[in-house]
Formats: sequence, structure tokens, C-alpha cells
Amino acid sequence: MGSEVKLTSSEVESLAPDASSLKAARGLIKQAKWPLLEYSDHALWGHCQGSGKNPYVAMVDLTQPDIAFKCSCPSRKFPCKHGLALLFNFVEHQDWFKAAPEPQNVTEWLDKRAANAQKKEQRSQEKIDKAKAALEKAQQAAQQAAEGQVQTKSATLLKREAAIAEGIAELKMWLKDCLRIGLMQVMPQRESDIKRLSKRLVDAKAPALANMLQEAKAIDCSTNEGRRQYLKQLSRVYLVASSFERRESLTPEWQSEIARLVGIPTPKEEVMAAAMVANGGQDVTPETVLVCADLPYKVANGTNHKQYCYRLAQQDFVSYFTFVPNNAQAALQVESPLPVGAVFSAKVYPFPGLPQVPRVLLEERVLQGKNPQSAAGTDVSADTGTGAVTVSEAAPVSAAALSADAASPAAEDAAGSLWSQLRGVPDMPAALQAMAQYFTQNPFADLYPVVMEHANFAQQGSPHDGTWFLCDPEGHARQLSCDGKDKEKLHEQVVSCLALTGGYEFTAIVLLNDVQTVLCGIVYEGRFLPLNISKLFSD
Repeated sequence: MGSEVKLTSSEVESLAPDASSLKAARGLIKQAKWPLLEYSDHALWGHCQGSGKNPYVAMVDLTQPDIAFKCSCPSRKFPCKHGLALLFNFVEHQDWFKAAPEPQNVTEWLDKRAANAQKKEQRSQEKIDKAKAALEKAQQAAQQAAEGQVQTKSATLLKREAAIAEGIAELKMWLKDCLRIGLMQVMPQRESDIKRLSKRLVDAKAPALANMLQEAKAIDCSTNEGRRQYLKQLSRVYLVASSFERRESLTPEWQSEIARLVGIPTPKEEVMAAAMVANGGQDVTPETVLVCADLPYKVANGTNHKQYCYRLAQQDFVSYFTFVPNNAQAALQVESPLPVGAVFSAKVYPFPGLPQVPRVLLEERVLQGKNPQSAAGTDVSADTGTGAVTVSEAAPVSAAALSADAASPAAEDAAGSLWSQLRGVPDMPAALQAMAQYFTQNPFADLYPVVMEHANFAQQGSPHDGTWFLCDPEGHARQLSCDGKDKEKLHEQVVSCLALTGGYEFTAIVLLNDVQTVLCGIVYEGRFLPLNISKLFSD
């Protein structure tokens, strides 16, 4: 790009993290504020005089598709007002700048960015190379299977399966004892028992099954409904454990599903290879994905985020998992959860297992739209005001989660109607029928994501603390779910939805099971209002 960059002022405005930063940057477009303004074929840099003794040093990298900023100011916004103002100055007043050799601090920054870009490209190529190697291995295995040859497992996998089997045997013995003695009789020591068994399962290399057991411990058994949920969760644990014991008799899809539920990981390259096999030996092409909901749940050493994403071309849901450790330092080294409302292009690689709402890898993600509020650090999903966002304002993802490519106005305009293209069921009976079919196919599932195209709210009781229902035009309704003490938060979220819709019908994104109806967000006239569902359920 260099000095020939052809950015417009509106394109620079689109890079602002929020309205206040844009306004502040505009206030710095004064030559007197900048005692030094220089450029080269690769970058811009300048000194902006603030209230302190030393000016802030701002610089802009123009060498790569994603324009990058750096500044010595303490602002946590990206880009800060000084970086934006520097770029504004160059776009609108290039005659203020002087061509000059790059100083050392600028050169070092550019070199570091170039090296990082090269490493990123190498990592991407390495993933493809590993996937191709796994593809060849999978094709050889398929040929051997067709010829009737027995497939052998690695010594490591056989050792892990043996350890898991021992842990499961101890777990099933405890579950049978609970039923033999009576759940109410063993309730006083259930926490210590589950803690001991969870540790045993983790030691046996079955962490996912341990987490499932921990979920049972977290259930409040002081009510009949709580005890029913506790028994249901223990039944799920027992069914997974029993299925693992007879896994060799199951279909390949169910073998993969049970392995996932127990906690046996599938390497990324194998996931990519399987997708390439299904695609005729070719890599998958990028597609548009919308992040619709984030369901976080606590585990022993952190938080798992199960995120429901909508594949626009296939018009169905997939699930994407991220893990955030409790340790703050360790959390900085892992991928952040995708923010609800993000719209991006990505290569989608389904994990082996059941095809209904499959777990997937989302690789080579490129942001198509962004939400200035979230870019400024505001959690849109937690907003209980009327801050609905259009697709062209969809929440951006952190640098660890998405590519840093800035969404151009043209790309945002093209994405403007995406949320209006969600397709699902027309009414509540159809949603419940689809849910029942889903749980018939996968009894281990917890919630079923569905798009209900014609939805509205109904309330029973007092306008301020009455019970809220999600209903269809024919009057079929289901009570919206939340913990009892979080009823006020649900009320605030419903009111924020009504402020957007004015009482008219909308498209609802809902998570369903036999007792729960969790509203994740609504779409109205092409605008998406996400809701923070984690706030409706206390830890």
C-alpha cells in the first residue's frame, strides 16, 4: 500500500472501536497537535502531543491486508484515538506528512508483524499437510476395511481404553449401590462420593465423563424437580458408561460419539481429514457462520463454552467448544469464546459422530462484520437495553479467535441481511416435534437449538413480576426458563426484546429440552438482539 493507499474517510471510520473513540480521533485532526508526521512505503508514524510532557508515539502498518495500529498511550481500545487520528490525517491531509526513513522502533515493529504473519501462514500450511497425511491414512484404512482386514488400534489408545474401563467399572458399582440403597439414603455423602469418583475418572483419562458426573453434583436436590433432574443426570452417566463398555458393537458414528462423551480426543488433523474424505479428497470451502448462543458451564479447572452456530448455506446448527481455564495467566494463552452475534466466513470441519448438531472445528475464520459496542469491550450479549445489532455490526472476535482482517464497508453491506435468512420451524408444535425427533436420535444431548420463525411473548400475572412465555400466532406457548432468583433478569431481557419489536412477531433462536425453553436471541427486521443466557441461571 504505502503512500499510495487509497482509503476513504468512511473506511477509516469503520475501523473505530466505538463512537466515542471516533469522536475523540476527529478532535485530533489538527496539524498543531502533531509535532511529527512522517511516512514510508510501509508505514505511517507520528507524535501526538497530549497533556503530558512527552508526546504519544503512534504508528500504522500499511504492508498487510489488515491495517494495524500501535501507540504508546495506555488506552485499551484498539485502535486508540491516536492511531485513528494518524490515519485520518494521512487520508485527508497527506501534505502534512514528510517522507522519511523508518526509525528503529517502527522497523522493529514491522519486522515482528511480518515474522508473525509468516509463522501464521506456516502453521496453516502445516495443518493442511497433517490433514493430507491423515487423509491418506484414512483412505488406506477404508481400503483395508473394504478388503475385510481387521483394523488395529495403537498401543496408546488400547492402554487408555483399559484405564477408562477400570474407572467406569468403579463408577457403575457406585451407581448401582445408589439405586439399591436408595438415592435419599446416600444423599448426605453424595458430594464426597462424586468428588472421589470424578477424580478417579480423570485419573482414568475420562475427563468428559467426570464433568458429566460433576454436573450431577451441582444439581439442587432440595425439591422434587431437582431430585428428578439429579436422577436423570445419573441415568445419562450410567448410559454413557454402559455404551462405552459395549462400544465395539455400535456403529462407527456412535463409537465416535461415545468416545467424545467419555473424553477421548480426536486430533484436529483427523477431523480435517475426515471432512476431506467426505468432500471427495478436497479441502472444504469457507462458508458463512453466525454465532447464535453461548452456553458456559463450570468444570473443575475452568469453564467450558458450548457455542451454537448457524451454518447459513446448510440452514442448520453446529456446536463449537472452547475451554477457558480458571488461571488468569493460562487463560491469556488460549482461544477466547466466540462472541454471540459474530458473523464470519470459516472452513467447517465436523468431528466424527452423530450428524445432528455436530461438534465442529472452525478454521481460518475471517470476520465479515463487527459490533462497535463489543469492540469497545461491551458485552452485547449481556446488554439488557435496546442495543440490537444488525449483521453489519455483528460482534468482532478477539485476535486469538478470528483473523485480524478489518471488515470493509462493502463486506458489511453484503452481510447486512444474513440474520434475516435464518430458517427454521413455523410454530411451537413444529419446534417440539423437531426436538422430540432430535432426542430420539441422541438421548445424550442436553438442549436442542431451533429457529422459530413466528414468535412473540405472552405474560401471566403482574406486569412487573409475572411469568413470561414464548408463543406462536396460534397461541401455543412454553414458559421461558430461568432460575427462580434470576426471574428479574429474564424480565429485563424480555422487555429489551419488546422495545425492539414493539410487540410484533419476531424470529426466535431457542434452546429446548423436555422442561426448559431458553431464549438465546431474537431477529427482527434484519436486526439481531442476543441475550446473555448465562445470566438466567445461577452457578
